[in-house]
Amino acid sequence: MWKLVIADDEPRIRRGLKQVLPWEELGIEVVGEAEDGIEALEIAKSTRPDIIFVDINMPFMDGLDFVEQLQLEYKCLVIVITGHDEFSYAQKAVKLQVFDYVLKPVVKSQLLELIERAIIELKDNKIEEGFRIYANKQLQNNSVLIRDSFLRRWVAGLLEQSEVSRNIEYLQLSISASTRKAVFKVIQSTNVGIVKKEWSKDLLEFAAKNIVEDILEKKAPHIVFLDDKGHIVVFSPIENESEWIEQCTSIQKKFEEILARMVIYMDRTMGESFYDADKIYNELVKGINIKASLSPVVLLAKKIVEQAYSTPNLTLQEVADQVRVSPTYLSKLLKKEVGSSFIDYLTEVRINKAVLLMNDPSFKVYEIAEKVGYNSQHYFSNAFKKITGVSPISYRKGGRT
Repeated sequence: MWKLVIADDEPRIRRGLKQVLPWEELGIEVVGEAEDGIEALEIAKSTRPDIIFVDINMPFMDGLDFVEQLQLEYKCLVIVITGHDEFSYAQKAVKLQVFDYVLKPVVKSQLLELIERAIIELKDNKIEEGFRIYANKQLQNNSVLIRDSFLRRWVAGLLEQSEVSRNIEYLQLSISASTRKAVFKVIQSTNVGIVKKEWSKDLLEFAAKNIVEDILEKKAPHIVFLDDKGHIVVFSPIENESEWIEQCTSIQKKFEEILARMVIYMDRTMGESFYDADKIYNELVKGINIKASLSPVVLLAKKIVEQAYSTPNLTLQEVADQVRVSPTYLSKLLKKEVGSSFIDYLTEVRINKAVLLMNDPSFKVYEIAEKVGYNSQHYFSNAFKKITGVSPISYRKGGRT
């Protein structure tokens, strides 16, 4: 139903306007009444009416001032109520683009004719607004198609630098040296859910892209598209490494929850050579392919370690139980495919996480040790030095190998 507000300082006029026509039969609901301009403005803001009757002579804020203020806040059909001696004011109201005016005393037949014209106007506006929304949506969809086509050609190395610059500017893409580029790939051969789910290739890729987009968009605007090989490619404004890993962990968990599949990813900052997106893309895809070549058992074991590294005394037996193989078999697979023993891989994961935390001065060294699964700061320091070549204290002071 259309919504109507009546603003007049005379209760008799308000009551008469409410009763003069069968509003419900006309598809109109009276949603508010006001006796002065200030009250009318507040009611209009809260109820968002389609039609407003407004008297010219009202206390605190007259009808014409009300119309001027209303037009700054909200658009609707304004019908001015006026007496014969206020006709010059009514002429000014017409200049303010009000829909029409009603002379007092109100004549029922004239008011009905006016309301019928108002309803036609509202319907026409609704159709026009719907078309505008549709047109804008189509334009937006087309712009996304154009954007994705450009990005696919860019990462494929089919464009000159001048054309890349032109398209980035034309499409208003937020891509610079500090932008993070990432490639995600769904591992179709894994099934990490309790119930096995079968997905067609196209449906899986579509769902995967939506999951990545939905999670990242909650943090900040991202550019997400599918390349010609079914990878999800991301241009991200997130520079903080810990923050980025947190987002990627959320993505991995959501994939397992919804798709019952694992997703792997590689990423790096674009850097000054960001125009060479094809070289960065090929580097990331190469890393993805190496990861994807691992057996499902090793992929699952790595995922478990990367999620449970902070658990003190995490053992090979516990991980083997979760992937449903014997510890001996898992140990052999890790050595063969990753090139590390279980404990060496766990140590590498823990120290890599610790390096990220070391860049945050709010954490003390012993706190970082605990966060990555070490009960002993001494043992942590030895492991840190073994992996990085320097002690945690030296690293904090700027020492690097």
